[in-house]
Amino acid sequence: MSNTIDAIKNLSLEEKRNNNFLHLTVNENQLSKTASRYLSSKLSERYYFGAGKDGIVDFQEYTFVGMPQVEALVSKAENALKEMTGAQVANLGCFSGLHAMMCAILTTTSPGDTVMSLPFKDGGHGATKGVIENVGRKHVFAAFDLKKLQFNIEETAKIFKESHAKVLYIDVSVHINSIDIRGLRKALGPEALIIFDASHSFGLILGGLFPSPLAEGADVVCSNTHKTFAGPQRGIIVFKDPELGKKADLLIKTVFTSSVHTGPLIALCISILEYQEFGKEYAGQVVKNSRALAEAFACMGHELRKTSAGTYSDNEQVHLFIDNLGDRLSLYQRLVKNNISTNFMRVLGGRPFARIGVQEITRRGMKEKDMQAVAELFDQAIKGKNVKSKVIKFNDKFTEIKYSFD
Repeated sequence: MSNTIDAIKNLSLEEKRNNNFLHLTVNENQLSKTASRYLSSKLSERYYFGAGKDGIVDFQEYTFVGMPQVEALVSKAENALKEMTGAQVANLGCFSGLHAMMCAILTTTSPGDTVMSLPFKDGGHGATKGVIENVGRKHVFAAFDLKKLQFNIEETAKIFKESHAKVLYIDVSVHINSIDIRGLRKALGPEALIIFDASHSFGLILGGLFPSPLAEGADVVCSNTHKTFAGPQRGIIVFKDPELGKKADLLIKTVFTSSVHTGPLIALCISILEYQEFGKEYAGQVVKNSRALAEAFACMGHELRKTSAGTYSDNEQVHLFIDNLGDRLSLYQRLVKNNISTNFMRVLGGRPFARIGVQEITRRGMKEKDMQAVAELFDQAIKGKNVKSKVIKFNDKFTEIKYSFD
Protein backbone atom coordinates (compact mmCIF):
# COMPACT_ATOMS: atom_id res chain seq x y z
CA MET A 1 0.00 0.00 0.00
CA SER A 2 2.67 2.53 1.01
CA ASN A 3 4.66 1.85 -2.16
CA THR A 4 1.55 2.46 -4.25
CA ILE A 5 0.77 5.72 -2.45
CA ASP A 6 4.37 6.86 -2.98
CA ALA A 7 4.16 5.98 -6.67
CA ILE A 8 1.02 8.11 -7.01
CA LYS A 9 2.52 11.02 -5.08
CA ASN A 10 5.66 10.86 -7.21
CA LEU A 11 3.60 11.70 -10.29
CA SER A 12 3.75 15.30 -9.05
CA LEU A 13 7.49 15.18 -9.71
CA GLU A 14 6.77 14.23 -13.33
CA GLU A 15 4.23 17.06 -13.56
CA LYS A 16 6.78 19.58 -12.28
CA ARG A 17 9.44 18.30 -14.67
CA ASN A 18 6.98 18.49 -17.56
CA ASN A 19 5.99 22.06 -16.71
CA ASN A 20 9.65 23.12 -16.66
CA PHE A 21 10.33 21.74 -20.15
CA LEU A 22 10.40 23.80 -23.32
CA HIS A 23 8.29 21.49 -25.49
CA LEU A 24 9.24 21.68 -29.17
CA THR A 25 7.89 18.37 -30.45
CA VAL A 26 5.50 18.31 -33.42
CA ASN A 27 3.31 15.71 -31.70
CA GLU A 28 1.86 17.71 -28.83
CA ASN A 29 -0.02 20.84 -27.82
CA GLN A 30 -1.76 22.26 -24.77
CA LEU A 31 -5.44 22.38 -23.96
CA SER A 32 -7.06 25.54 -22.71
CA LYS A 33 -8.16 25.55 -19.08
CA THR A 34 -11.74 25.93 -20.31
CA ALA A 35 -11.51 22.65 -22.20
CA SER A 36 -9.26 20.68 -19.86
CA ARG A 37 -11.46 21.08 -16.79
CA TYR A 38 -14.00 18.70 -18.35
CA LEU A 39 -11.45 15.89 -18.55
CA SER A 40 -11.83 15.55 -14.77
CA SER A 41 -15.49 16.60 -14.60
CA LYS A 42 -17.96 14.21 -13.01
CA LEU A 43 -19.62 14.17 -16.43
CA SER A 44 -16.64 12.13 -17.64
CA GLU A 45 -17.94 9.24 -15.54
CA ARG A 46 -21.25 9.16 -17.44
CA TYR A 47 -22.31 7.67 -20.74
CA TYR A 48 -23.54 10.12 -23.36
CA PHE A 49 -26.10 8.99 -25.95
CA GLY A 50 -27.63 12.34 -26.82
CA ALA A 51 -30.41 14.47 -25.32
CA GLY A 52 -33.21 11.99 -25.79
CA LYS A 53 -36.88 12.96 -25.48
CA ASP A 54 -37.97 14.57 -22.23
CA GLY A 55 -34.55 13.72 -20.82
CA ILE A 56 -34.74 10.00 -21.66
CA VAL A 57 -32.79 8.16 -24.37
CA ASP A 58 -34.90 5.14 -25.31
CA PHE A 59 -33.40 2.41 -27.50
CA GLN A 60 -36.28 0.07 -26.51
CA GLU A 61 -33.78 -2.69 -25.69
CA TYR A 62 -32.43 -0.34 -22.99
CA THR A 63 -32.87 3.21 -21.79
CA PHE A 64 -30.53 5.92 -20.57
CA VAL A 65 -30.59 9.39 -19.04
CA GLY A 66 -30.19 12.07 -21.71
CA MET A 67 -27.78 15.00 -21.55
CA PRO A 68 -29.45 17.93 -23.34
CA GLN A 69 -26.74 20.48 -22.50
CA VAL A 70 -24.00 18.21 -23.81
CA GLU A 71 -26.09 17.56 -26.91
CA ALA A 72 -26.37 21.31 -27.52
CA LEU A 73 -22.58 21.75 -27.31
CA VAL A 74 -21.86 18.72 -29.52
CA SER A 75 -24.31 19.93 -32.16
CA LYS A 76 -22.75 23.40 -32.14
CA ALA A 77 -19.25 21.93 -32.50
CA GLU A 78 -20.26 19.55 -35.30
CA ASN A 79 -21.83 22.43 -37.23
CA ALA A 80 -18.72 24.57 -36.71
CA LEU A 81 -16.49 21.73 -37.91
CA LYS A 82 -18.61 21.19 -41.02
CA GLU A 83 -18.53 24.90 -41.75
CA MET A 84 -14.74 25.13 -41.38
CA THR A 85 -14.04 22.05 -43.52
CA GLY A 86 -16.91 22.09 -46.02
CA ALA A 87 -18.05 18.66 -44.81
CA GLN A 88 -21.55 17.25 -44.93
CA VAL A 89 -21.05 14.78 -42.08
CA ALA A 90 -18.75 15.00 -39.04
CA ASN A 91 -17.99 12.28 -36.50
CA LEU A 92 -16.35 13.25 -33.17
CA GLY A 93 -16.42 9.80 -31.57
CA CYS A 94 -12.97 8.39 -32.34
CA PHE A 95 -10.49 8.01 -29.49
CA SER A 96 -7.22 8.76 -31.30
CA GLY A 97 -5.78 9.53 -34.69
CA LEU A 98 -5.00 5.85 -35.23
CA HIS A 99 -8.57 4.91 -34.29
CA ALA A 100 -9.81 7.51 -36.79
CA MET A 101 -7.50 5.98 -39.43
CA MET A 102 -8.93 2.53 -38.75
CA CYS A 103 -12.52 3.78 -38.84
CA ALA A 104 -11.94 5.73 -42.06
CA ILE A 105 -10.50 2.67 -43.81
CA LEU A 106 -12.96 0.13 -42.39
CA THR A 107 -16.07 2.16 -43.18
CA THR A 108 -15.14 3.08 -46.77
CA THR A 109 -13.57 -0.17 -48.04
CA SER A 110 -14.30 -3.88 -48.09
CA PRO A 111 -12.04 -6.90 -47.48
CA GLY A 112 -9.86 -7.47 -50.53
CA ASP A 113 -9.82 -3.80 -51.60
CA THR A 114 -6.42 -2.24 -52.24
CA VAL A 115 -5.40 0.86 -50.31
CA MET A 116 -2.38 3.01 -51.18
CA SER A 117 -0.33 4.98 -48.65
CA LEU A 118 3.05 6.67 -48.33
CA PRO A 119 6.22 4.83 -47.19
CA PHE A 120 7.52 5.75 -43.73
CA LYS A 121 10.89 6.60 -45.24
CA ASP A 122 9.16 9.30 -47.30
CA GLY A 123 7.28 10.76 -44.34
CA GLY A 124 4.26 8.46 -44.10
CA HIS A 125 2.81 7.15 -40.83
CA GLY A 126 4.53 4.04 -39.54
CA ALA A 127 1.29 2.21 -38.69
CA THR A 128 -0.72 2.68 -41.89
CA LYS A 129 0.52 -0.33 -43.85
CA GLY A 130 0.05 -2.62 -40.85
CA VAL A 131 -3.50 -1.38 -40.25
CA ILE A 132 -4.47 -1.87 -43.88
CA GLU A 133 -3.04 -5.39 -44.14
CA ASN A 134 -4.36 -6.57 -40.77
CA VAL A 135 -7.97 -5.70 -41.58
CA GLY A 136 -7.96 -7.82 -44.73
CA ARG A 137 -7.17 -5.14 -47.29
CA LYS A 138 -4.31 -5.18 -49.79
CA HIS A 139 -1.64 -2.49 -49.69
CA VAL A 140 0.60 -0.66 -52.15
CA PHE A 141 2.93 2.30 -51.68
CA ALA A 142 2.65 5.61 -53.51
CA ALA A 143 5.68 7.26 -55.13
CA PHE A 144 7.16 10.38 -53.55
CA ASP A 145 9.53 13.05 -54.87
CA LEU A 146 11.97 13.93 -52.08
CA LYS A 147 13.31 16.99 -53.91
CA LYS A 148 9.91 18.59 -54.36
CA LEU A 149 8.53 17.11 -51.11
CA GLN A 150 5.41 16.15 -53.06
CA PHE A 151 3.90 12.94 -54.39
CA ASN A 152 5.29 11.89 -57.74
CA ILE A 153 1.83 12.23 -59.20
CA GLU A 154 2.43 10.51 -62.54
CA GLU A 155 4.12 7.45 -60.98
CA THR A 156 1.59 7.31 -58.14
CA ALA A 157 -1.30 7.29 -60.63
CA LYS A 158 0.37 4.51 -62.61
CA ILE A 159 0.82 2.32 -59.50
CA PHE A 160 -2.72 3.11 -58.34
CA LYS A 161 -4.29 2.02 -61.63
CA GLU A 162 -2.08 -1.02 -62.19
CA SER A 163 -2.81 -2.33 -58.68
CA HIS A 164 -6.55 -1.63 -59.08
CA ALA A 165 -6.44 0.38 -55.86
CA LYS A 166 -9.64 1.86 -54.49
CA VAL A 167 -8.27 4.33 -51.95
CA LEU A 168 -5.33 6.69 -51.66
CA TYR A 169 -4.74 7.28 -47.96
CA ILE A 170 -2.59 10.43 -47.72
CA ASP A 171 -0.75 9.95 -44.43
CA VAL A 172 2.05 12.53 -44.77
CA SER A 173 3.37 13.17 -41.26
CA VAL A 174 6.87 14.54 -41.81
CA HIS A 175 6.53 17.56 -44.06
CA ILE A 176 7.15 21.31 -44.22
CA ASN A 177 4.69 22.19 -46.98
CA SER A 178 1.16 21.42 -48.14
CA ILE A 179 0.35 18.50 -50.46
CA ASP A 180 -0.98 18.85 -54.02
CA ILE A 181 -4.34 17.14 -53.52
CA ARG A 182 -5.79 18.72 -56.66
CA GLY A 183 -3.05 17.19 -58.79
CA LEU A 184 -3.59 13.77 -57.24
CA ARG A 185 -7.35 13.95 -57.78
CA LYS A 186 -6.92 14.89 -61.43
CA ALA A 187 -4.44 12.06 -62.03
CA LEU A 188 -6.36 9.35 -60.16
CA GLY A 189 -9.74 10.21 -61.63
CA PRO A 190 -13.18 10.74 -60.09
CA GLU A 191 -13.74 7.12 -59.03
CA ALA A 192 -10.73 6.99 -56.68
CA LEU A 193 -11.47 7.56 -53.01
CA ILE A 194 -9.01 9.97 -51.38
CA ILE A 195 -8.67 10.01 -47.59
CA PHE A 196 -6.51 12.80 -46.22
CA ASP A 197 -4.98 12.29 -42.78
CA ALA A 198 -4.67 15.84 -41.43
CA SER A 199 -3.22 14.91 -38.04
CA HIS A 200 -0.38 17.42 -38.33
CA SER A 201 -2.11 20.14 -40.33
CA PHE A 202 -5.65 20.06 -38.94
CA GLY A 203 -5.31 23.22 -36.85
CA LEU A 204 -3.85 25.08 -39.82
CA ILE A 205 -6.72 23.88 -42.00
CA LEU A 206 -9.36 24.97 -39.48
CA GLY A 207 -7.52 28.28 -39.20
CA GLY A 208 -7.86 28.80 -42.94
CA LEU A 209 -4.11 28.82 -43.59
CA PHE A 210 -4.47 25.75 -45.81
CA PRO A 211 -7.59 25.14 -47.93
CA SER A 212 -9.81 22.33 -46.75
CA PRO A 213 -8.68 19.03 -48.31
CA LEU A 214 -12.35 18.39 -49.15
CA ALA A 215 -12.36 21.48 -51.35
CA GLU A 216 -9.12 20.34 -52.99
CA GLY A 217 -10.41 16.90 -54.00
CA ALA A 218 -10.33 14.64 -50.93
CA ASP A 219 -13.45 12.68 -50.01
CA VAL A 220 -12.68 12.09 -46.35
CA VAL A 221 -10.50 13.87 -43.80
CA CYS A 222 -9.47 12.18 -40.58
CA SER A 223 -7.17 13.50 -37.88
CA ASN A 224 -6.02 13.28 -34.33
CA THR A 225 -6.79 16.36 -32.27
CA HIS A 226 -3.68 17.28 -30.29
CA LYS A 227 -1.04 18.69 -32.67
CA THR A 228 -1.63 21.91 -34.59
CA PHE A 229 -5.20 21.39 -33.45
CA ALA A 230 -4.93 21.87 -29.68
CA GLY A 231 -7.56 19.60 -28.25
CA PRO A 232 -7.65 16.45 -26.10
CA GLN A 233 -6.06 13.28 -27.43
CA ARG A 234 -8.92 12.05 -29.60
CA GLY A 235 -9.77 11.66 -33.30
CA ILE A 236 -12.26 13.07 -35.79
CA ILE A 237 -13.50 12.17 -39.29
CA VAL A 238 -15.38 14.41 -41.74
CA PHE A 239 -16.99 13.42 -45.05
CA LYS A 240 -17.76 15.40 -48.20
CA ASP A 241 -20.41 13.04 -49.60
CA PRO A 242 -23.50 12.84 -47.34
CA GLU A 243 -24.42 9.29 -48.38
CA LEU A 244 -20.92 7.93 -47.71
CA GLY A 245 -20.70 10.00 -44.52
CA LYS A 246 -24.01 8.85 -43.05
CA LYS A 247 -23.19 5.20 -43.73
CA ALA A 248 -19.73 5.51 -42.17
CA ASP A 249 -21.00 7.58 -39.24
CA LEU A 250 -23.59 4.93 -38.37
CA LEU A 251 -20.97 2.17 -38.48
CA ILE A 252 -18.62 4.13 -36.24
CA LYS A 253 -21.37 4.83 -33.71
CA THR A 254 -22.82 1.31 -33.64
CA VAL A 255 -19.83 -0.96 -34.34
CA PHE A 256 -16.50 0.79 -33.72
CA THR A 257 -17.39 2.76 -30.57
CA SER A 258 -19.63 2.25 -27.56
CA SER A 259 -19.21 4.99 -24.99
CA VAL A 260 -17.86 8.14 -26.63
CA HIS A 261 -16.11 9.16 -23.34
CA THR A 262 -18.13 12.19 -22.34
CA GLY A 263 -15.44 14.31 -20.64
CA PRO A 264 -12.95 14.22 -23.53
CA LEU A 265 -15.81 14.73 -26.02
CA ILE A 266 -16.81 17.95 -24.24
CA ALA A 267 -13.18 19.09 -24.23
CA LEU A 268 -12.97 18.39 -27.97
CA CYS A 269 -16.14 20.35 -28.70
CA ILE A 270 -14.87 23.37 -26.76
CA SER A 271 -11.56 23.16 -28.63
CA ILE A 272 -13.36 23.10 -32.00
CA LEU A 273 -15.32 26.20 -31.05
CA GLU A 274 -12.11 27.92 -29.94
CA TYR A 275 -10.72 27.36 -33.44
CA GLN A 276 -13.86 28.78 -34.98
CA GLU A 277 -13.23 31.94 -32.94
CA PHE A 278 -9.42 32.21 -32.83
CA GLY A 279 -8.08 29.70 -35.37
CA LYS A 280 -7.22 32.13 -38.14
CA GLU A 281 -5.00 34.27 -35.90
CA TYR A 282 -3.39 31.21 -34.34
CA ALA A 283 -2.64 29.44 -37.62
CA GLY A 284 -1.04 32.53 -39.09
CA GLN A 285 1.17 32.96 -36.04
CA VAL A 286 2.28 29.32 -36.16
CA VAL A 287 3.77 29.78 -39.64
CA LYS A 288 5.29 33.16 -38.75
CA ASN A 289 6.97 31.50 -35.77
CA SER A 290 8.24 28.46 -37.69
CA ARG A 291 9.83 30.69 -40.33
CA ALA A 292 11.30 33.03 -37.72
CA LEU A 293 12.77 30.09 -35.81
CA ALA A 294 14.28 28.62 -38.97
CA GLU A 295 15.77 31.99 -39.94
CA ALA A 296 17.32 32.30 -36.48
CA PHE A 297 18.90 28.85 -36.82
CA ALA A 298 20.16 29.66 -40.32
CA CYS A 299 21.82 32.85 -39.07
CA MET A 300 23.69 30.71 -36.51
CA GLY A 301 25.06 28.57 -39.33
CA HIS A 302 22.76 25.58 -39.00
CA GLU A 303 21.63 23.69 -42.09
CA LEU A 304 17.88 23.29 -42.55
CA ARG A 305 15.60 21.58 -45.03
CA LYS A 306 13.76 23.86 -47.44
CA THR A 307 10.56 23.48 -49.41
CA SER A 308 10.78 23.33 -53.19
CA ALA A 309 9.72 27.00 -53.17
CA GLY A 310 12.77 27.91 -51.10
CA THR A 311 11.03 28.63 -47.78
CA TYR A 312 12.11 26.96 -44.57
CA SER A 313 8.59 26.02 -43.61
CA ASP A 314 4.98 26.52 -44.66
CA ASN A 315 3.56 24.87 -41.55
CA GLU A 316 4.52 24.18 -37.92
CA GLN A 317 7.62 22.10 -38.61
CA VAL A 318 11.28 23.12 -38.83
CA HIS A 319 13.79 20.46 -39.95
CA LEU A 320 17.31 21.14 -38.64
CA PHE A 321 19.98 18.69 -39.85
CA ILE A 322 22.15 17.30 -37.03
CA ASP A 323 24.50 14.86 -38.79
CA ASN A 324 27.32 17.40 -38.73
CA LEU A 325 26.89 18.20 -35.02
CA GLY A 326 27.85 14.91 -33.38
CA ASP A 327 26.40 11.63 -32.18
CA ARG A 328 22.60 11.64 -32.50
CA LEU A 329 21.76 10.21 -29.06
CA SER A 330 24.39 12.33 -27.32
CA LEU A 331 22.87 15.44 -28.90
CA TYR A 332 19.40 14.44 -27.79
CA GLN A 333 20.67 13.77 -24.28
CA ARG A 334 22.12 17.28 -24.14
CA LEU A 335 18.73 18.75 -25.02
CA VAL A 336 16.89 16.67 -22.41
CA LYS A 337 19.41 17.62 -19.70
CA ASN A 338 18.57 21.24 -20.49
CA ASN A 339 14.81 20.67 -20.35
CA ILE A 340 14.27 20.89 -24.10
CA SER A 341 12.06 18.34 -25.84
CA THR A 342 11.92 17.69 -29.58
CA ASN A 343 11.97 14.78 -32.05
CA PHE A 344 14.95 13.39 -33.97
CA MET A 345 14.19 11.54 -37.21
CA ARG A 346 15.99 9.87 -40.12
CA VAL A 347 13.55 9.93 -43.04
CA LEU A 348 13.13 12.00 -46.24
CA GLY A 349 16.51 10.95 -47.58
CA GLY A 350 18.14 9.34 -44.57
CA ARG A 351 19.90 12.35 -43.02
CA PRO A 352 19.13 12.68 -39.30
CA PHE A 353 17.41 15.91 -38.32
CA ALA A 354 15.68 17.59 -35.42
CA ARG A 355 11.99 17.85 -36.23
CA ILE A 356 10.98 20.93 -34.31
CA GLY A 357 7.37 22.02 -33.82
CA VAL A 358 6.24 25.51 -32.84
CA GLN A 359 2.50 24.89 -32.44
CA GLU A 360 2.59 24.49 -28.65
CA ILE A 361 4.86 27.46 -27.90
CA THR A 362 2.70 29.55 -30.24
CA ARG A 363 -0.42 28.68 -28.26
CA ARG A 364 1.40 29.76 -25.12
CA GLY A 365 1.79 33.22 -26.62
CA MET A 366 5.26 33.24 -28.16
CA LYS A 367 5.75 35.46 -31.19
CA GLU A 368 8.48 35.92 -33.82
CA LYS A 369 10.73 37.91 -31.48
CA ASP A 370 10.75 35.02 -29.00
CA MET A 371 11.98 32.55 -31.64
CA GLN A 372 15.48 34.06 -31.43
CA ALA A 373 15.65 33.12 -27.73
CA VAL A 374 14.32 29.63 -28.46
CA ALA A 375 16.96 29.12 -31.16
CA GLU A 376 19.75 30.38 -28.91
CA LEU A 377 18.77 28.08 -26.03
CA PHE A 378 18.49 25.11 -28.41
CA ASP A 379 21.83 25.94 -30.04
CA GLN A 380 23.67 26.32 -26.73
CA ALA A 381 22.17 23.13 -25.29
CA ILE A 382 22.99 21.01 -28.33
CA LYS A 383 26.58 22.29 -28.19
CA GLY A 384 26.93 21.01 -24.62
CA LYS A 385 26.43 24.18 -22.60
CA ASN A 386 24.41 24.19 -19.38
CA VAL A 387 21.41 26.45 -20.00
CA LYS A 388 18.81 24.56 -17.95
CA SER A 389 18.15 27.45 -15.56
CA LYS A 390 17.81 29.84 -18.53
CA VAL A 391 15.35 27.47 -20.21
CA ILE A 392 13.20 27.25 -17.08
CA LYS A 393 13.27 31.03 -16.57
CA PHE A 394 12.33 31.68 -20.20
CA ASN A 395 9.64 28.99 -20.14
CA ASP A 396 8.06 30.51 -17.01
CA LYS A 397 7.29 33.71 -18.92
CA PHE A 398 4.61 31.93 -20.95
CA THR A 399 2.12 30.25 -18.63
CA GLU A 400 -1.20 31.25 -20.20
CA ILE A 401 -2.98 29.55 -23.09
CA LYS A 402 -3.79 32.03 -25.83
CA TYR A 403 -6.30 31.74 -28.70
CA SER A 404 -8.81 30.20 -26.29
CA PHE A 405 -11.90 30.96 -24.19
CA ASP A 406 -9.71 31.22 -21.09
